[in-house]
Amino acid sequence: MLTEFRQKAQVMLVVVYPKKYLSELKIDIDDVTTKIASGEQPVFNSVDALFEKLEAD
Repeated sequence: MLTEFRQKAQVMLVVVYPKKYLSELKIDIDDVTTKIASGEQPVFNSVDALFEKLEAD
């Protein structure tokens, strides 16, 4: 029974960040979300599209 439980058990990784880091990260996320909405930050549907844009510039 214990062997069966171990086979079904899954591992969940948890990362704990300092509160200051999380606050800064949330600010960065808000900034990027605003830039995406305004069209200032490009969004790519694939890595190939990103590299095509980088090579064109």
